[in-house]
Amino acid sequence: MLLYLHDPHSYEHDTGTHLEINARVESIHTIATEKYELQSLTLREGSKEELYRIHDPSYVDWVETGYENGVRMIISSDTILSKGSYKIAKRAACSTKSVIDAFKEGKGVRAFLNLRPPGHHAEIITGQGFCIFNNIALMARYAQDVGYQKVLIIDFDVHHGNGTQDIFYKDNSVFYFSTHEAHNYPFTGTADEQGEGIGEGYTRNMPYKNGINDEEFLALFDALPDDFNPDIVLISAGYDLMKDEAISSANITFEGLAEMLDRIISRYYHLPIACVLEGGYDLDSLIKSVDVTLQALSKSIS
Repeated sequence: MLLYLHDPHSYEHDTGTHLEINARVESIHTIATEKYELQSLTLREGSKEELYRIHDPSYVDWVETGYENGVRMIISSDTILSKGSYKIAKRAACSTKSVIDAFKEGKGVRAFLNLRPPGHHAEIITGQGFCIFNNIALMARYAQDVGYQKVLIIDFDVHHGNGTQDIFYKDNSVFYFSTHEAHNYPFTGTADEQGEGIGEGYTRNMPYKNGINDEEFLALFDALPDDFNPDIVLISAGYDLMKDEAISSANITFEGLAEMLDRIISRYYHLPIACVLEGGYDLDSLIKSVDVTLQALSKSIS
């Protein structure tokens, strides 16, 4: 059965008319629960001390008290801090642990995390780009805490996951692999950014040109590491690379997305695999993209 996480109260992270709105996860939840057999997992409130595992404590503490102190955005207006944002963002990040626990307990081997706000732009010392805390980074660290020593993170969002890269840049136990549009926010993730110290060679960026098509996109995944041998695969699933999305020039079709997912799942079939929602803002495109993803994940356990 496919493991599934969703927070029915994530509307409390109120972004107003922003691109990253609660309708994203609610639309996904509707299609997911109508079409698929899911095992819904328990959300965790978590603690700020858990967030210290990946973020500087001073940043976490600042977010915790930010709204009451008059803060309404993090860095810029693209990352909103509403009254409920800290609670919802903390719960999203800390609830990723529920999936790891379910994997360890043998309850499933595939998962989709339908959570907001997204996380892959959140760096050690700050959030940005719609992201407050780095969900997939906390998930990776907790996976290591319970025995999944080597973690592969694959990020196919059209934007580079600068935050995830930042957190693991000097680490050789987490391999970060990212495909992203070169000339798009946050304008990081060049091919020569490959890690530092013992982490050198454990970051692999595959930036691509504007207007990329399916064939060109799929070829990038030939560069997935051959010699890392992960114990678990976590995927930053950002759907803003799809052809109907206005936030990029990428032209990936639903068929291309399905092929990419099939290639990843086939390659790491023997491992637990979890997809964590990142971008995707055209609701019709997002719903179809997640449907494609749920089909791919469900097919691999049927």
